[in-house]
Amino acid sequence: MRKQIGKLTGILLHLLLLQFSSQAQTWNSEIGCIVYSHCSSCHRPGGIGPFSLSSYFEAFQHKESIAQSVQTRMMPPFPPDQAKRKLAHANTLSAQEIDAIVSWAENNAPLGTGAEPELPVFTSENEITDPDVVRKIPNYTVNTTSGDDYRVFVLPVGNAQEKFIEAVEVVPGNREIVHHVLVFADTSQIPLQLDAADPGPGYSSFGSSGSPTANLVAGYAPGQKAYLFPPGFGARLLPNSYLCLQIHYPKGLQNQADSTSIRIRYRGSSQGIRPLQVAPVLNHSNSLSNGPLFIPANSTRTFFSSAYVPVDFTLTGINPHMHLLGKSIKAYGVKPDGDTIHLIDIPDWHFHWQGFYNFPKPLLLPAGTILKGEAVYDNTISNPYNPNSPPQNVSAGEGTSDEMMMIFFIFAPFQPGDTSIVVDEGQHWPHNFEACNTFTIVPESYSGKEELHIAPHSELVYWEIRSADGRLLRKSTPESNPQPFPVEAGLPPGIYFQTRHYASGRVYYQRLCIP
Repeated sequence: MRKQIGKLTGILLHLLLLQFSSQAQTWNSEIGCIVYSHCSSCHRPGGIGPFSLSSYFEAFQHKESIAQSVQTRMMPPFPPDQAKRKLAHANTLSAQEIDAIVSWAENNAPLGTGAEPELPVFTSENEITDPDVVRKIPNYTVNTTSGDDYRVFVLPVGNAQEKFIEAVEVVPGNREIVHHVLVFADTSQIPLQLDAADPGPGYSSFGSSGSPTANLVAGYAPGQKAYLFPPGFGARLLPNSYLCLQIHYPKGLQNQADSTSIRIRYRGSSQGIRPLQVAPVLNHSNSLSNGPLFIPANSTRTFFSSAYVPVDFTLTGINPHMHLLGKSIKAYGVKPDGDTIHLIDIPDWHFHWQGFYNFPKPLLLPAGTILKGEAVYDNTISNPYNPNSPPQNVSAGEGTSDEMMMIFFIFAPFQPGDTSIVVDEGQHWPHNFEACNTFTIVPESYSGKEELHIAPHSELVYWEIRSADGRLLRKSTPESNPQPFPVEAGLPPGIYFQTRHYASGRVYYQRLCIP
């Protein structure tokens, strides 16, 4: 009888644990925070996402699509694999967040109890509030019924002297149609001549500004904020420069208006600022070891490129580029001692999700390092993005149906201390305070030995940590509230719950998973 009671008690405790876990995976307790922080900047009215995720009702309507997209890691769109090389400002979901979303969708997406998370305020308010330069393209009407439009607009900077850019922000005039923007700087007359030869505002140019003397400065992708150059570095603008904004408008638009602008803040002084160079060090023109770049119809091909590093370089970022036949691309370096420097690996290439990726701290590429690139192309009917049906022979070119293999490196000559410069020290994409019932994201590598913290807030009255069966394990004191609150180490693996009680009467809940 005692054994049966013990067995029954164990079953009840197990069911209770499942109940608490299920309750945690609700919109109000966890899912709303994840969606609003990771997804809604694009999936909202005026955003580039195909549908809005601005409320529980909208998320409920798309629960199956959301679960499938995050489970396959198609969304949020951050293609690089981070297993061997972490990248800065990566909008990615943790394994726990993915599991929570999938479980929530499979349980018919419950709303849950307690207060609903608040949708963050998405406005057109600019992040760079004190720009030295603001330029806007002419009003442009977009019609792309026959194909994508890559349009370059030439904007004079008006700098009589050399300047270094500290921060740059591209502000789409119509976020629903601006897919991405590349910003070039040039001092030649070529962009002006190309602009004059085209009857409309700007001129058409795929892949670049169309000028061989232009230097790539920055870029924009959906959800991207202002780009800040690492401390001590900047993008150089020579006197009397022009900005060339190449804007990608995707296919299928009709009579849509755009007036994208760019905001620039200079370094306070050019003294001691080091210019960063952006160059396709690995490319299909002169670094392929098995070129030329040619993919016969109904075939897959892998191409290899390499380049020698003659002196010590500091690498701050990287940007791979392919077209529609691309399947995967990666880059790494082999140092003179034989060690490998992993740089970037995109195992599932998507033409419409490209980006410039920075490292959390700059990397040293020592002299004698061999940089290597590998790119895979699929020119068969199994490639859903193949521009030709049936497949046709494809070679290198700037057209969408042509191909490229280019890996841009953002670098400068190395100086001692470069690898200690902090670009991004966060371990997870920052969650929005107003949207979230959670402040703490537990690293997947958490061993139970490190000290975790709950972020403070001036309106906080007290916080609690309870076990899955509801037992109170930790509770703050009024004296400790103004400080960060340590979650004491030594908690065994499992599921716990945090609650934070505020003077407004609002209560925030968080499921804390310790692996």
